[in-house]
Amino acid sequence: MKSALFIDFDNVYSALRRLDLHYAERFARQPLDWLRWLTDRLPLPEHAPTGSNTRRLLVRRCYFNPHVYQRFRPHFNRAGFETIDCPPMTTEGKTSTDIHMVLDMVDLLQHETRFDEFIVFSADADFTPVLRKLRRSDRRTTVLAVGFPSAAYQASADLLIDTDTFVRDALGENDDNDHLRLPLRPSTYFSSTAIPLAQPQQETRADQQDVRELATQIIRTEVANSDLAIPLARLASKLPTQVPGLDGASWAGQGSFRRFVEILNLEPLLLDWSHSGGYLYDPRRHACPQPPASKNHLLDSTDPQLLQQVCDATDAPHLTRAEFQGLWNAMATDLAEHPFHLRETGKRVRDLCRIAQCDISREDVNWVLRGLLMCGHQFGQGQDTPQQLATQMANNLEKLCAREELWLDDGQRSAVRQWVGADVASIF
Repeated sequence: MKSALFIDFDNVYSALRRLDLHYAERFARQPLDWLRWLTDRLPLPEHAPTGSNTRRLLVRRCYFNPHVYQRFRPHFNRAGFETIDCPPMTTEGKTSTDIHMVLDMVDLLQHETRFDEFIVFSADADFTPVLRKLRRSDRRTTVLAVGFPSAAYQASADLLIDTDTFVRDALGENDDNDHLRLPLRPSTYFSSTAIPLAQPQQETRADQQDVRELATQIIRTEVANSDLAIPLARLASKLPTQVPGLDGASWAGQGSFRRFVEILNLEPLLLDWSHSGGYLYDPRRHACPQPPASKNHLLDSTDPQLLQQVCDATDAPHLTRAEFQGLWNAMATDLAEHPFHLRETGKRVRDLCRIAQCDISREDVNWVLRGLLMCGHQFGQGQDTPQQLATQMANNLEKLCAREELWLDDGQRSAVRQWVGADVASIF
């Protein structure tokens, strides 16, 4: 499929930086890595041309502010990009990136080469009209929008690249690969001494096969001895202690537990990653795991219809008030003991919630953490009490609702704040 890629560098880099500096640096300094993922592994959007199975990036354009990001230009030049300077045009620092990108996309619509797909890396909702114009011209559109893109912007794209998927698969930031993380000094990325850091533990092919076979045997035994579906989190903690040579960091060279377990021959057992960290079960003996009813119904609220509207508009997790209480307590406890790191904090908070018999998924925890980061909360600055976190969450929800033109009156805002635990008569 013939594709054209347009990157609003300032938008993507700054959004990734708010999540984790390493995410932003990998994106900016190693574009060839995520380009290979984009061309070879990212699924094509629906209604791609018949016979298409991969992308050809015929156009690669990166637009950035040279006054701030000049240091990244060589990396994109080496990756075959055209780099377009978009310096500030106002005293507030506003650049002309968006108009440059729109004009270039419209220009390519008239090009003698018919581009099948336009890929846009930006969360700026100003691109919504051009996405719709491309759709009217029967072109596919794929968007990477880091953060919380508007509903209209998401709906205007044929394929929306999930932020977690991009970080995990395109940038190589797996949950368990901190030992592979490169230092942030630019020179390190190109020194010969950096190469061994990117290598998994030295295991022979035969050793890895033995590890997989023993892991498969242990997993099958666990499932056979259980009357219920097995939480995959339990297996992830147990296998490294029972399988000699299985490192819980490299996972036999696969980089993550999920990738490791998915390459095992477990038929007829089935994997279900849809909620609560995932389950493994035998369809002949076990019922398909179901999410708790509270995930689908806000039964403990005095205005469940309002809260359903809020969740639909913002993609906020369907948690009950009690679950939010457990979440804030777990976050406050963890942040009092550990420095904040998006992935590691998310895992520890999820585990603390489960210990407290509060079944909150890793995806829900991450949504809340990303929302707090995107709205400007600074972890580790003495503002991490349960009440303060709940208040920040409520403020973020109100802003997201306003962006989606879901206007809340005073009574509705009070109901939302009560729901997440930010009301004056706090549950804490």
